[in-house]
Amino acid sequence: MSGMLIIGSGVAGISATQAMRKLAPDAAITLLSEERDGYYSRPGLAYLLSGEVSENQLYPFMPVDFERLRLTRVHGRVVRVLPDQHQVLLQDGSHLAYDRLLIATGARAITPRLPGIELKGVVRLDSLEETRHILRMTKNNRQAVVVGGGITALELVEGLRARSLLVSYLLRGERYWSNVLDETEALIVESRLAHEGVQMYHQTELAEILGTNGSVSGVRTTGGRILPCDLVGIAVGVAPRKELGETAGLAVE
Repeated sequence: MSGMLIIGSGVAGISATQAMRKLAPDAAITLLSEERDGYYSRPGLAYLLSGEVSENQLYPFMPVDFERLRLTRVHGRVVRVLPDQHQVLLQDGSHLAYDRLLIATGARAITPRLPGIELKGVVRLDSLEETRHILRMTKNNRQAVVVGGGITALELVEGLRARSLLVSYLLRGERYWSNVLDETEALIVESRLAHEGVQMYHQTELAEILGTNGSVSGVRTTGGRILPCDLVGIAVGVAPRKELGETAGLAVE
C-alpha cells in the first residue's frame, strides 16, 4: 500500500485529507488512526462528560463523508517511521508503505511525576475512551479532586459536578487561569463554581495521591492538607507528540 499516508485521525489529519483530495483527485490516500473511535470532536468530550450531548453527537462525519473522500482507513499504532524505506512500522509488526507521509499526531495530556499517579481513579479528559472511563467511575464514586489551571481543568470540574460528585479544585495561583483572564473575569468563573458547590483551594499544589488497595483514597497537598476523594482529575497541560518525527530524523522544534 503506497500513495499518501496520514498518521492521525484528528481534525488536522482529516483537514489534510480533504485538501489532498482536492489537489490530487485520483491519489491513493491512507488514514492511519491508533484510536478505534476514529474522527470525533475532542472539544466535545467536555459536553459528553457533563451530559449535554450524547456520544453519537461527537462525530462530525457520517459514513458518506468518508466515502466521498475515498480513503483507506487503517487502525494501528505507529512505533517508528523508516524514511529510507518509505515505510512505517506498526506495533503489531506490520509495515505500511508510502510515497508521501504526513505526521498529524497532535498532543497528549501531560502526566506529572507524582507518587500515586498510577492509582485507579486518576483520570484525564484526553480521549473518548478515557471519557467513557470517567463516566463509568462517576457511577460509584462521590468525591473528586481536580488539579490544573486552564480550560480542561474547568471542564473536568464542571463535568464532575454535573454528575453529582463533590469536587475540590486545586489552583496553583491566586486565581483561575491568571495568564489568560484578568482578575474580574477570573472572579466571574470562580463565583459560578462556588455557586455550584465547588470547593476551591488557591495557591495549592498536589504533592501525592493517596491510595488504598490500588485505588485513590485522597490527596496530600504540598502544604500538608489531606483531602479525601476517590477520583483525581489531572489537567496540567499538554505536550506535542513529536517522538515519531524525532526518531525519523526530522527537524523538530
